[in-house]
Amino acid sequence: MKKTILFLTVLSLAASCSKKASAPTSDATAKVEKTIDGAAVFARSCARCHGAQGIKDQRTPNLQTIALDKAGLIQSITKGKGFMPAFEDKLETAEIAAVADLIVSWHK
Repeated sequence: MKKTILFLTVLSLAASCSKKASAPTSDATAKVEKTIDGAAVFARSCARCHGAQGIKDQRTPNLQTIALDKAGLIQSITKGKGFMPAFEDKLETAEIAAVADLIVSWHK
C-alpha cells in the first residue's frame, strides 16, 4: 500500500513538473506582440520578388499603386495569388497585417 501511495505521489509530481507553465501576459508583452516592423518583414520575405520599395519590374505588380485595400492585401499574402505563393505557413497573422499596412502606406 505504501509503495502504491509513493508511486502515485512521484507520478503526480513528475506530471506536474512536465507541464509548461504559461507566463502571465502583461500589457508590455501584448504591446511587443502587436508591434511588428512591417518593413523588416517585407525586406526579409517579399523584397526579393517585389523589390525593396514594392517596385521591381513588369513581372510583379507595382505595390505602390496596386488596387488592393488592406483586406485584399492580407488575403493575397495569406493565400497567394497568381504566381505569388501563399505565406500563411511562413508568416504569422500579425506579420502579414504589418506588411499589408506597409503597402497601404505606400499608396499614392
